[in-house]
Amino acid sequence: MHQGKHGLQIFDKMERLLLEVGPHVISESPEFAQKIGVIAASWSQAEVNLNCLFAILLDMTLKDATTELKKYGSAAKATSRARIIAAETLKGDELDSLIEILNQLDDARLKRNRVQHDVWARKAGDNHRLFAVHANDYLDLATEMMAVAESDAGLAIEFAMAFTTKISNGYSVEDLENIATEIVSVSKSLLNAMFHRIGLRLAETHAPDRAHHTADR
Repeated sequence: MHQGKHGLQIFDKMERLLLEVGPHVISESPEFAQKIGVIAASWSQAEVNLNCLFAILLDMTLKDATTELKKYGSAAKATSRARIIAAETLKGDELDSLIEILNQLDDARLKRNRVQHDVWARKAGDNHRLFAVHANDYLDLATEMMAVAESDAGLAIEFAMAFTTKISNGYSVEDLENIATEIVSVSKSLLNAMFHRIGLRLAETHAPDRAHHTADR
């Protein structure tokens, strides 16, 4: 199925395309699309690993633990709550290690948010990068251009050209790959912490049986 282009296009005074914004920018750039997909999938895995870990720490079902973390609204607040839970349930090196993992998760989240929540733009003449445009900037551009286009086409072009220069948050394929790698690393750390906690719980569960068998001997 073919999907038409939709978004914004900016031209200079010679009617040369300077910038275009929209989802087609990604669909027409398969290498970028693949990396963005990996980032999305890796982040989902990291979130699942986090929720599973805290389900074990809180001795809750996964559903209840997920609700406990998400009821604080933003992901940043959920991570802050996770730090409090960790401090209440862990100590020593294990606590320090998990706090460091949560710090890394916060750093990765900020990078992931820009990739997943901004809209994407392509600049003429830049063949190696695509640019993330924050929703607020996108709305400002659309509003300003609509406001002046009817009365002063020249001013609208000048504003659009200035906007193009302002857009500087560019990503290469390698940049996106680095973000994905960072998320995967954090996700693996959460997974290892989860397995460690599962192992401790199983050891505690089977400890009475082992003691009983030892006594029988």
